[in-house]
Amino acid sequence: MRRVEEVKAHFEGAESVLILLQDDPDPDAIGSGLALRQVLGRNKQSAPLGSYGRVTRPENIAMVKLLEIEIEKVTKQSLRNFDRIAVVDLQPPHLSNPPAKVDLVIDHHPEQFTYKSHIKDIRPSYGATSTILLEYLLCTNSTIGTRLATAMLYGIKSDTFSLSREVNEWDVEAFSYLYPLANQNLMRRIERPELPPAALDALSLALKNRRVIDKVAFVHLGRVERDDLIPQMADFSLSFEGIEWAFVSGIYDANYIVSVRNVGYVRAAGRVLKEAFGNLGSAGGHASMAKAIIPLAELARAFDIDARNIRSINRKAEHLFLRALHTTR
Repeated sequence: MRRVEEVKAHFEGAESVLILLQDDPDPDAIGSGLALRQVLGRNKQSAPLGSYGRVTRPENIAMVKLLEIEIEKVTKQSLRNFDRIAVVDLQPPHLSNPPAKVDLVIDHHPEQFTYKSHIKDIRPSYGATSTILLEYLLCTNSTIGTRLATAMLYGIKSDTFSLSREVNEWDVEAFSYLYPLANQNLMRRIERPELPPAALDALSLALKNRRVIDKVAFVHLGRVERDDLIPQMADFSLSFEGIEWAFVSGIYDANYIVSVRNVGYVRAAGRVLKEAFGNLGSAGGHASMAKAIIPLAELARAFDIDARNIRSINRKAEHLFLRALHTTR
């Protein structure tokens, strides 16, 4: 209760507050952002949700569309327009343009120590940041409407794989509390988004060109029209029989993008992908899902391969990943 009062007091006099999410906002971040806005007693004008990037995954696009959630595109320069900045569901070092200092960080990932924040609430034992924010809401006796409950419940469900990984008793209690308040019909529609024609083409390519090595399904989509197809195909590829890992690559906007998934009881996907590609670009993630974004020109230079020779680049990328998989603990 004391921490909640400290947060409210620090933001009380601010004219404008930015609630900053990941570069590609996920459900837990979005639900947490909405919850924090309510804790602060603000609306979307005085406390917008913001991101340097955009929502890309089909389920997350469906979420913001069906729940009518607005996420403002921000830049490092536009941050100056806000009196206070709060960061939820990640910590500043993981942003593409970390602010020099923020006012509040609420997160459930392992604590980072290379940034400054007036208030920090970091709880790595929690499975979702939405669980933490539910505690804030209950401390302020806030009314949790259907829209907010649906967003927070889906955030917890998404980050914990329906409570099947990395959860504590508070996550279970939060899930149980929010479930009867949420709109289950909307939840089902969010979880089963419509597939665009481009996704069907990618699916056909994934089935045709997949390679399996050491229980890893490798799928290379080549150039894609939409970068959200890459994680979507990674989710699908993990369903192949006998597969423990899915590695899906695609080229979008001059970048070589990799999405990795695993079955959840093997090595941490984020650590493996960081070991494989961390020195070439941005790489990291969670225990069972991870992403890397590497400039194609940089990758070709590191491999000493012509950037047009995508097949050879893919084979080298496979080799790097397998080597990291077998050496990372």
